Amino acid sequence: MALRKFILKIILLGTLLGNAAAADAQYNKDYFYWASRRCLMNREYQEAIRVLNILLRADPDAAEGYFLRGVAKFNLDDLLGADTDFSAAIVKNPVFTTAYIYRALTRTRMGNYDDALQDFREAIDLRPDLPDAYYSRGYTRLQNKQYEEAIEDFDKFIFQENKVADAYIGRGTAYLYLKDTVRALENFDQAIRTNRENPNGYYQRGTLLLQKEEYARAEADFDMSIRCDSAFLPPYFNRAVVYSNTNRPMQALADFDRVLQLDSTNSFTYFNRAILRTQIGAETGFRNTIIRHLHGSFGRSDRITSMCNIGKRSAVYQRRGMLQCLDQIRFYSIL
Repeated sequence: MALRKFILKIILLGTLLGNAAAADAQYNKDYFYWASRRCLMNREYQEAIRVLNILLRADPDAAEGYFLRGVAKFNLDDLLGADTDFSAAIVKNPVFTTAYIYRALTRTRMGNYDDALQDFREAIDLRPDLPDAYYSRGYTRLQNKQYEEAIEDFDKFIFQENKVADAYIGRGTAYLYLKDTVRALENFDQAIRTNRENPNGYYQRGTLLLQKEEYARAEADFDMSIRCDSAFLPPYFNRAVVYSNTNRPMQALADFDRVLQLDSTNSFTYFNRAILRTQIGAETGFRNTIIRHLHGSFGRSDRITSMCNIGKRSAVYQRRGMLQCLDQIRFYSIL
């Protein structure tokens, strides 16, 4: 009932503005900002866009309106639309630091790392004391394989804010790519100490322990990750690898099945499950069926048939999945 009243208010205000904006420039801009922020907090992104469209029709110079609409589009994966709105916000307000950061994040997701890093430079020039700029740039540099530079950014962020687990996870991941497993493990340990409810900390540490073939400790970490978030996909996959490498094929199959319940398009899991089923005689010929099914995904069937070791294939998945699980954006800074 409250939501219906809220929407009705927006509709009525939108009608009034549409009919009389030219005649009456006085309107409650703060209300529209409040309403759009409320929608963003409730993940009602389409409604936020509609509210902001009304505001921007009445006030086309409202830089914050473009920015907030860009945030809504970003969360709807409309990256081009988000980039356009963040750019408009910057044109209206050239010192809008957070708009530079969010445009950088958008361009990072689009794979446009050079322009993203330039936006981070602009933001840091404006606000060298803003920790979020270093945090977010650290993840962009991580994805751009600039591991030493990513560590420098995470160091700067942690110097200002040392209670954010994902910063330690990002720095640990950078050390892992540099093959410094000691420092990587130290950072994953610190991430868990900082936030014992963060599933990614246990997952990242478990992945490192899996690579070191410390299966019991890795399994314990994946168990904890799943307890923290039962819908978090990666620990199920890697726990299945642990089960497979410790002669527990039925438990491994159960975890592979759970991955596919969460993501029915996960080709790596189909492939590994097919191998495991063939090995235990659960389904004759299933592997060849899956190879034909995945031929289009991988391009060449001989690449698939050559990958017969679950552990080797999972290592590729772990590396790809590591960055996908990282949380690069912290919304509190703009809402």
